[in-house]
Amino acid sequence: MHEKGLEAAIRIGGAVVVTAAAVLAAVLESFLVPFYIGGIAVPLAGAIAFVANWRLAALAVYWTGGRWSVVLTSAAWFAVVVIATMPTSAGSLVVTSGFNGYALLLAGTAGIALALWQYFRPKPSAKPRTVADPRVAAQATPTATKESRQ
Repeated sequence: MHEKGLEAAIRIGGAVVVTAAAVLAAVLESFLVPFYIGGIAVPLAGAIAFVANWRLAALAVYWTGGRWSVVLTSAAWFAVVVIATMPTSAGSLVVTSGFNGYALLLAGTAGIALALWQYFRPKPSAKPRTVADPRVAAQATPTATKESRQ
């Protein structure tokens, strides 16, 4: 196998594995929504969703070498969570409309938003602009007009 073929196989395999991990994480989080300790709702699913979505996106970028792979993990997670919020024909729900359900949706979306911001924000230039020629620097600075001198 050539080097380019091996690299392409690793990138495609990484994309498949990370997408499957996002699906698995979304299923696990969906079933952790009704998590209570002593009658108190604990948003464990939301905490896991935030961290998992953020770090799975980073893993996807690392394995595939492209920042667009963030969309793979995001779309996979959203697809599973949206399906889990839809009632079945019998009326059953996996993700219910309560504190934990809303925490899962909000925290998972926040993790995705953080990953998207991290990889798609505009990068500042590395070097500040400096002018080496003093004549160019004098032209670049605004000069006073006749009216402002008076």
